[in-house]
Amino acid sequence: MQDQKITRPIADVKTGHRTLATFKALENEAKKLYMVVPLQGLPQPLTFLLADNLMPVEKEADMEEWETVLIPVRALAYLDSSKDKEKAAELKGGYLYVFWKGKLWRELQVTEFGYYKDIDSEYYRVRDQQERQKEQPVIEYREADGFDLPQFWVPYKIAGEVQAGESGVKLMFSPKQKTYQQIEALENDPAKLDAAATPLDELSVYSNSQAFEPQEHTADIQSAKLHQVTEDDMAWLTQQCAVFDQNVSSNTPVAYVEGHNKGFKVTLERGLEDENIGFVQEIYAILNDTKSEWQQSVLLEPSGDGSGHFIHGVFEGMPSDGDFSLYIASPCDPNSGEYVFLNKTYQQMMEPDQFEPFTPAPEKETVDTEENLKKEQRLEDLMSMWKKEALGIDI
Repeated sequence: MQDQKITRPIADVKTGHRTLATFKALENEAKKLYMVVPLQGLPQPLTFLLADNLMPVEKEADMEEWETVLIPVRALAYLDSSKDKEKAAELKGGYLYVFWKGKLWRELQVTEFGYYKDIDSEYYRVRDQQERQKEQPVIEYREADGFDLPQFWVPYKIAGEVQAGESGVKLMFSPKQKTYQQIEALENDPAKLDAAATPLDELSVYSNSQAFEPQEHTADIQSAKLHQVTEDDMAWLTQQCAVFDQNVSSNTPVAYVEGHNKGFKVTLERGLEDENIGFVQEIYAILNDTKSEWQQSVLLEPSGDGSGHFIHGVFEGMPSDGDFSLYIASPCDPNSGEYVFLNKTYQQMMEPDQFEPFTPAPEKETVDTEENLKKEQRLEDLMSMWKKEALGIDI
């Protein structure tokens, strides 16, 4: 069997719209084709299997479009639920998840300058599976060891077959790193993945014109516009991106993703601090969407004015159609937990005068009704989730 060969793509001077990666002096036997991504400070690169059982072609062979094609993509984020391409921005934070054939294929961190850095997600997946066997598993943060990339490449056509539908590529953005439980929930539920991610099937327009154009989910980068971003928008969105500007003249498509441009600020009055105590209890706010797997916990911290009377936290990247419950808890007493409200829409949360906060029944009243039992069970379930995600306690 022939040893592995590595090559780099170079510009195709005959066409001008593509680069070609050519392997020379191949033996006439079936080959596996990989995309290789170097990692910083690590001897072995990331390898992404693209195709198996590929046969070499004659040296003189030439095709208007070769049977295996990768396409470079940049992501733009919608600023609101209208999905209006006139209201989109660049990303300067968060994570992109590329699903291929229904499975996570590539995970990328978005840098503050708009570059993409690969994460060895399969390495961390194995570690996560091992961690889950422990009595008290801890969720590990996954480091991005890839180099800064101005685009990320995705498979468009493999061995003559356009990758679309169930075999297609889907792209999803998340302001915070997804846990493997969340990733696996998407992998195991095609409908949930379809609802959360952007399909890239429209890249097939490339075969017709060797270029891209505005469509429902994608566009050519020349026609893409960046909307103004204000202080009211989330911190991972920007209208200024040098990487975007540098690629405007390239044959690069953009894919539009949900920008999660929603936030909810929680403020809690905790009274005066006693300087003699020397220890201030940490307090977390936990927001959960009862319609999905989305949950987020934030540490409530002073605003920095020195008073310490109020502590604050901001929830980010909330689902647009969620049904939310908010509660407060402290790691000093992991069995504590108190609801602020139950089952409110985002609009109701932003207009607190429109609803009454959830109030537990007085002690003298009976609490063994079916409704209260459900609330108690819900609180117990949420506390278990929070202990696992925020504190690393699995019960």
